[in-house]
Amino acid sequence: MMTKIKENKGFTLIEVLAVIVILAVIALIAVPQILNILNKARLSAAEDTTSGIIKSAENYVTSFMLQNNGGFPDETLTFECTTDGCILQTELDDYNLNNLDELDFKGTKPNSGTITIGNSGRNINTTNLNINNFVCAYLDDQSICTDKRAAKEDGTAVYFNPVTGKECSASEYTENQSVAGIKEGCMKWYIFLDSEESAVYNLLLDHNTNPIGDDTYVVWSSANNSYEGPKEVIEKLKETTDSWIGVPNRTDSYSVNWTHDNQNYGYTVDYNGYKARLIEAEEAAKILSLDDWNLEYKHGNIIPNSKKWLAGDFTTSGKYWTSTVATKDFNNGAWFLHSSTFTYTIISLTAPSNTDKNYFGVRPVITISKSVIK
Repeated sequence: MMTKIKENKGFTLIEVLAVIVILAVIALIAVPQILNILNKARLSAAEDTTSGIIKSAENYVTSFMLQNNGGFPDETLTFECTTDGCILQTELDDYNLNNLDELDFKGTKPNSGTITIGNSGRNINTTNLNINNFVCAYLDDQSICTDKRAAKEDGTAVYFNPVTGKECSASEYTENQSVAGIKEGCMKWYIFLDSEESAVYNLLLDHNTNPIGDDTYVVWSSANNSYEGPKEVIEKLKETTDSWIGVPNRTDSYSVNWTHDNQNYGYTVDYNGYKARLIEAEEAAKILSLDDWNLEYKHGNIIPNSKKWLAGDFTTSGKYWTSTVATKDFNNGAWFLHSSTFTYTIISLTAPSNTDKNYFGVRPVITISKSVIK
């Protein structure tokens, strides 16, 4: 009696290829989504770490004051961040620093970056925090982290509406938006001093926000001395930019100090709650590659054509103030820029000549996340 053997049938080549194609299609769909989920998780972790570092800096101020009978240094404290943590770099010999030599926080340690605590503990800022291959900053009580990107050249033009907080296209912009006194709508801005390690752009508006005219020029200081800093310029800056609700509130401040006849002088520029700031003379000097710049430096050469954006159009913007006193012309001068030269005023801080006064104004700088600009 013969036994019938059951035949085992396998997959055909076409069936195998069909399965491979289906799996490949699934992989093409799923892998990018999985990578996107993982990237978002890394991004969220970087943002959480940034917030944790800021919180630890706030706690540091409290602990420092409790440990030092309510005292806190006048100078800015700087913490350098590495994979070992954020370590205090400022020497403070006159204070009790028991367990106060670094910030205590949980989460991923940054690869690099700086935390500063200034204005007697009231201002905490981040610089170029590198976490999980993201660059992070802290603006307006919010952590901002973005992918690293190649640094843009000084003077790169972008179009941005500070009221809505959104980028606009060049086609939405008109030359009418570059007239002195215009302070809302789609306006032209210039990126300056960018770094691939920065999460934010510094943007300089292409015109002054105060109108040109005898009754609308802005003095640097009505006190007619440099001790109080650029008081009137700062006030006009706030007045003309308060409507910029699409721009993060600032918390930064810094001091300008110098010595004259063995006497120490200085003032503090405090932008806390402002939407914009003034460009510093030293920043302009870096853009112009003036390596030997200092508070006494005087430079009257013609600005190169490639840097004309820094000077502005004299017919629409004219001259605009920086936040920096000129100590060589002690007590009576401050740095400004205009359409042909980079120099400091050799005229009174409060009384420009009839020829000049029509053109002195405020040209704002804003700081925004790089993710806003595509």
